[in-house]
Amino acid sequence: MTNTIIPIMSGPPIRGAGRRFKGGGFHAARDQAGPTGSFATTQPGLIVKTTDSTPVRSGISTPAGIDRPRFQDFTGLSPEIFPSLPFETCTEVQAATLPTILAGDDVLAQAKTGTGKTLAFLVPVVQHLLSAPMPPSALTSILILSPTRELAQQINEVAERMSAALNRKFGTRSIVGGTNMDRDIKNLKSKRADILVATPGRLLDLMENGGIKTRFAQLKMIVLDEADRLLDAGFRRELVKIFDYLPAPHVVPRQTLLFSATLPTEVHSIASIALKKDYKFITTLTEEDVNAHEHVKQEFLVISAEDLIPATMEVMRNEESKNKDFKVIAFLPTARAAALFYDVFSSLPISYPVWEIHSRLSQSKRASTTEAFHQARRGVLFSSDVTARGIDVKGVTAVVQIGLPSSSEQYVHRLGRTARAGAEGHGILMLGDFESHFLRDKTLQTFTLHPYPTITPEIMSRSRDAVNKALESVSPESKAQAYQAWLGYYNSHLKSLRWSQADLVRHAGDYARVSLRNGPEPPGLLAKTVSKMGLRGVPGLNIVKEVQKSAGGQGRPQIGKRGRESVIASENALRGGGKGGGRGGRGERGDRGGGGNRRGRWRSA
Repeated sequence: MTNTIIPIMSGPPIRGAGRRFKGGGFHAARDQAGPTGSFATTQPGLIVKTTDSTPVRSGISTPAGIDRPRFQDFTGLSPEIFPSLPFETCTEVQAATLPTILAGDDVLAQAKTGTGKTLAFLVPVVQHLLSAPMPPSALTSILILSPTRELAQQINEVAERMSAALNRKFGTRSIVGGTNMDRDIKNLKSKRADILVATPGRLLDLMENGGIKTRFAQLKMIVLDEADRLLDAGFRRELVKIFDYLPAPHVVPRQTLLFSATLPTEVHSIASIALKKDYKFITTLTEEDVNAHEHVKQEFLVISAEDLIPATMEVMRNEESKNKDFKVIAFLPTARAAALFYDVFSSLPISYPVWEIHSRLSQSKRASTTEAFHQARRGVLFSSDVTARGIDVKGVTAVVQIGLPSSSEQYVHRLGRTARAGAEGHGILMLGDFESHFLRDKTLQTFTLHPYPTITPEIMSRSRDAVNKALESVSPESKAQAYQAWLGYYNSHLKSLRWSQADLVRHAGDYARVSLRNGPEPPGLLAKTVSKMGLRGVPGLNIVKEVQKSAGGQGRPQIGKRGRESVIASENALRGGGKGGGRGGRGERGDRGGGGNRRGRWRSA
């Protein structure tokens, strides 16, 4: 395969690109743009290496005094688009990619998350729709694939706002997992979907079982956003099948764009399937960008497994003492672990709000929690890897990773949630003593991780007492779910842990008994669950005919509220969300994860 490398100018960090709209009006400050005639002058390139050691070319710093280009400086854009844009000047990735995309070339673009990639592809998407005749309502012209529900919703939100500002109204739809499939089919058959934003799993399901393949008979453009994350999430099979179902590009010509923050081998593999052989490769990363993790202070803490929750409490106390407006994303290995930590911290005597976000929450709860944390001045979000990439949250002062990350790549992706767009931030890795082998990972060995300050036995004892009391408020069902998820997660890491299945079950029992304070006997598991895990016949499991449910069968019950309403009210975490928005929980807990009034704001495009 041959491809063209486009050297580009790389200017200073673009600030202000994430400014938002209020009440449907523009609040982004319009730059007083001066002459931009020097924009087209390409600077000498600098050879750097990406994470897969593939040489790429990146621009060097833009000379002082050269203004950032404005969207109106691109001759290929219709003036009708300009009022739909949140700002006049381009970010670096937009300036670098727009000329090539508008020329009709297939593009593989590499840029950091949060630098404006969404508008880099939505602007040419809208331009294409404006320059072509209005297609029949039964056809989709643009297909955008996203790795997560949240990112798909964000892209669709931006596309809807752009469309609303145009004279010609295009239909934009999103189809993601976790929503009603019959409703998706009905909407696609009865409403326009000129732009369709989808997660691969749901799209493939609808293609195979929903009768929507004919929608793509005249498809003009495909965008794969966060391509590396799409492949990290195991979507390669779905992507290959989706491309097989689409019309062959030599029969129905189309343009394909791949945007990615990193370029592992898997991205090149999917590029060979999706892109034309003469595609253009554009990167906005400098050598410093490629090694961004080297410029974020990172610390590690190895603690006895049973003290991970008390130690987390102390880490958060330290974060708060250093910065009263601290804002932390705490990553856990599983959704159930994130839910458990949220349950515990919701019952601790703390002065900051907490949220949870993971795949076990409904889509509406995840969306409202994302907005709540985005708007909050401070607090802690307990998360599974659903937010490791693709969610742009401003002001995250620290990323705390609790427990074994699934890979060193995922460690880096999570770390990328902080120190964004020139802001300060740091990372803390907290490992149980049995997980310390992760520090010997060959990739991690290239990073500089400093030991976290020692937590004294006296302080740990104080936190342990508080956590033990909080655990009394956590339902047996929540503990059982955390235990089962723990078994499943570490069952997939037996090789790196050098454990047998018997070791796994023994450690899981210790986790339930000591860390969860669940009692002498581990939570019950259904025989079919044990069989699916491949643990049938392993001693130490408590196999039951029926798992324990909370009263009323409503899942996790309302837990201790100690001070939560007053904290959230005083924090004003949601600007109009009232005291009901501080906790991103489920509906059965009461209306406490509502997320306040979203006000229709844009996230950073």
